Amino acid sequence: MTVSRRGRRSSSAVLIYVIILMAMQVFLVTVAAEAFQAYERGLAWATAIVSMVLFAVAALFLRYLRP
Repeated sequence: MTVSRRGRRSSSAVLIYVIILMAMQVFLVTVAAEAFQAYERGLAWATAIVSMVLFAVAALFLRYLRP
């Protein structure tokens, strides 16, 4: 396997991780919004914080993809 193929495979794997993280983040934002509307502040803040952490991790992965 050449270096360029290996790099392409790792880039594809990172992109898949980013897509999965973004899907989880959208789900958590939805849960947080519903929790705020239901006046469940503890659940709302917990899910909002986890969503922000997932966003930061996804941003770091995307930064890895840039040359």
